[in-house]
Amino acid sequence: MARVIIPLTDKKIQNAKPKEKKYKLSDGGGLFLEIRPNNSKLWRLKYRINGKAKEYAIGTLQNYSLQHAREKREELKRLVARGIDINEKKKRDNLIKKESIEKKENTFYKISQMWLKDYIKRKNLSENYSKKLGNALNNYLYPSIKSKPIEEITRKEIMKILEFIADEKGLRETATRLYTQLNSIYMYAVTHEYVELNIIRDIDKSIIIGKVTKKHYPTLTKEKDIRGLLLAIDDYNGDYSTKMALKIMPYVFLRSYNIRHAEWSEIDFKKREWVIPAQKMKTKIEFVLPLPPQVIELLEEIQEYKLSDKYIFPSTRYRDRPMSDNTLTGAIRRMGYTKDEFVPHGFRSMFSTVANTRANHEGVDQRDIIEALLAHKEKNKIREAYNRTSNRDLIEPMREVIEWYANFLEGVKNG
Repeated sequence: MARVIIPLTDKKIQNAKPKEKKYKLSDGGGLFLEIRPNNSKLWRLKYRINGKAKEYAIGTLQNYSLQHAREKREELKRLVARGIDINEKKKRDNLIKKESIEKKENTFYKISQMWLKDYIKRKNLSENYSKKLGNALNNYLYPSIKSKPIEEITRKEIMKILEFIADEKGLRETATRLYTQLNSIYMYAVTHEYVELNIIRDIDKSIIIGKVTKKHYPTLTKEKDIRGLLLAIDDYNGDYSTKMALKIMPYVFLRSYNIRHAEWSEIDFKKREWVIPAQKMKTKIEFVLPLPPQVIELLEEIQEYKLSDKYIFPSTRYRDRPMSDNTLTGAIRRMGYTKDEFVPHGFRSMFSTVANTRANHEGVDQRDIIEALLAHKEKNKIREAYNRTSNRDLIEPMREVIEWYANFLEGVKNG
């Protein structure tokens, strides 16, 4: 004869006291309350599935009253009657819940920052280029999709962002670079199983962005215009550090970043060389630039005042920081040149045009030397693979050209 179980009451549960060992109070139908020595009370359900006896943890008395526990018992027994193992179902449900929470936490910001860190390390990117990638995320992508789970971002949202940048802002080249960056981010996300599909791959950028016309930096190549620029720099009455940077730039034609972040430790006055470490170069290769006497003279003048122990051209506000990105551009604007007439990058274009014109007229092939002075990346992939060291083997021919150009500038300025 089966044992008759008297259902529990709220009073009986309330009066149940803890003992040295845990014990059970049965309510019938497999439901019982487990009372533990620490006075915690947990509802459990006995059930059989495929001939095996099992127990299911429903929850604490604090979370389930007697009435709620009975309702949960009936719900669970209906599942068991359908052949469902409620413990296995609980594990699956918890896993799905965990994955859902993780997906919510995998925002575009989180995944893109992980990609950025990995990409910089894998590609050994220069400090300047790494900063540009981060700025692109901050300026164009984070304002609209930063906090959104990456899996919930739609292709239509991405297309809308690219169309806005290309059409509304007129920045087609920027939109093209963003497309490439987004594609790389989503490839990373697919590889690490944060998303199932690369939604960027199926976007036809020629339709969304349109054809990109390569924009050349505005520069000056006529001698009278170059003379006007050099004299305007001499007459500049702004910050001393900014003026000296502008005076040196025509002679060295480095990228603006390398000028602004120039450090005294990079200058070898004895050898008359500027040695820029690989992490500061776009090519990711140490770059050695021979310096003409005019630049050495300017550097020695700056060294007398030495506004910073580290940076040659420190910030106007904080001497322990490099000059800001907009300082040189702002100075050129105050000198009267619009963005369509001249920009800091124009010093590079000026040298390239003048030097190549001279080579063509005089019948000497100095194209490789000119490219070396500009620190351009090798276009020939095979040559690039073998050329992973400094450019020291070209120092003397580079010195010859840079000194010729420095004298050319002096002659132009003096009429």
